[in-house]
Amino acid sequence: MEWFHSRQLSGDVMQDDRISGALETFHAYAAAFQSLDAAAVARFFHQPAFFITPNETRALLTHADVERTYARVMQSLPPDYVRTEFAAADAHRLGDDLAMITGHGAWKNTDEDDMMPFGMCYTLRRVDGTWQIVAAMIHAPDGGPCA
Repeated sequence: MEWFHSRQLSGDVMQDDRISGALETFHAYAAAFQSLDAAAVARFFHQPAFFITPNETRALLTHADVERTYARVMQSLPPDYVRTEFAAADAHRLGDDLAMITGHGAWKNTDEDDMMPFGMCYTLRRVDGTWQIVAAMIHAPDGGPCA
């Protein structure tokens, strides 16, 4: 089973080596989420970080906070969740050590149905050569400039 499926990536993403590591980090984070391993997800986050959804804004001060938050999200997944498909994922350079990944996707079930479509906007910072998520925002699939 493929852990990350994307139908489209921006041309800018592949041409800008300065932020290609940010997109690779996002892909690895997505794989950790899909494996339903909250501890693995936590390793991709900066300390502190923010988790923003239409229902809440949460400060994640430590990796333990990230792990607890993502464990709660994973426990709420429908039992037939099998993967996340990204119909679009674009990387944007915001600075030498700052990037944003935007796009939209959907949680898929065993029948390949879209269970929960969403939009996303992740901000990553490179610290000591490693890209880390500093803000994860999930929103309605048609919402805002991150869509």
